Amino acid sequence: MIIATVSESDLATIVESYNEVTERLKQSHEILGREVRRLRDELLEKRKELARRERLAALGEMAAGVAHEIRNPLGAIGLYASLLEKDLKNRPQQRDIAQRISVGVRNLESIVGDILAFAGESRPHRRGIRLGNIIESVLAQTAPQASAVQVKIDVDRRMNDIEVYCDPIQMERAVMNLVFNAIDACDQGGSVWIRLRLGGDDHSLVRILVEDDGPGIAPEIAHRIFNPFFTTKDTGTGLGLAIVHRIVEAHGGHIRVGCRAGGGASLELSLPARPKDAQVEQAAGDD
Repeated sequence: MIIATVSESDLATIVESYNEVTERLKQSHEILGREVRRLRDELLEKRKELARRERLAALGEMAAGVAHEIRNPLGAIGLYASLLEKDLKNRPQQRDIAQRISVGVRNLESIVGDILAFAGESRPHRRGIRLGNIIESVLAQTAPQASAVQVKIDVDRRMNDIEVYCDPIQMERAVMNLVFNAIDACDQGGSVWIRLRLGGDDHSLVRILVEDDGPGIAPEIAHRIFNPFFTTKDTGTGLGLAIVHRIVEAHGGHIRVGCRAGGGASLELSLPARPKDAQVEQAAGDD
C-alpha cells in the first residue's frame, strides 16, 4: 500500500486556492443579488407603468365617447348662436348675449378637442426635421399670449442645427403645451427659456428644456402633474401635460419635471434623435 503525503506548502496552496474560490463565489453571489434586486425593482416599475397605461386607456376610451356625444349638439348650439348674432345685429344688448354663447361654445370645443387629442391614436408618423423649425412654429403660436403678459421667451439657437426624427405635428404640440404652461406660470414681465441638451456619446438623445421663473412646482404634486384632468389652475382641462407625456412616450422618450437653478419650474423633454427603426419607418413611408 502506498500512502500519499501532503506537504505543508501543498496544503497551504490548497487552502489558499479554496479561499480564493470561496471569495469569488461570495462576490459573484453579491453581484447576482444586486442584479436580482435591480431587476425586481425594474419589474415593479414596469408593472406600475403597465397598470397606469391600462387605466389611461380605459379613461381615454370613456372620455372619447363622451367627447363625441358632446361634439354634435355643441356644433348645433354654435351654429344657432352665430345665426342669432346675424339676426340681432341691430339689437346690441341681445347680440352681446349671443356672442357670449358663441365664446362659450368655442371654449367647450377646445376642451373637447383636448379630450380627443388625449384619447386618440398616438402612433407617431416620424420623419427627419430641424428642431429649429418646430420651435419657430411654437414661438409664432405662443407669441400673442406671451406678449399679453410681457413674458420674454429666450431660445437656444443651437436648435437650428439639430435634426430630430419625430412626428412634427405631435412634437410641435408637445413643446407648445410646455411653453404655454411656462407662460401661465410667470408673473407679468417674467421669462421663459427653451434650451437644448445633448445626451449620449453619439448624440443619440435630444433633450429640450422648457424653464420659467415662476413659483415652481411643489414636490408633493410633482408626480401628479402628468395625470389627465389634474390641474392647479382655475381654468383648463388638466390635459395639456398628459398629452405631452403621451406624445413623448409614443416617440420612445420621456419627460421629467424639476426645479430651475434660479427658481421656477424646469420640464425636460427627451427623445431619440433617430430611433433604431428609423430606416424601416422611412422605407415604409416611401412605399
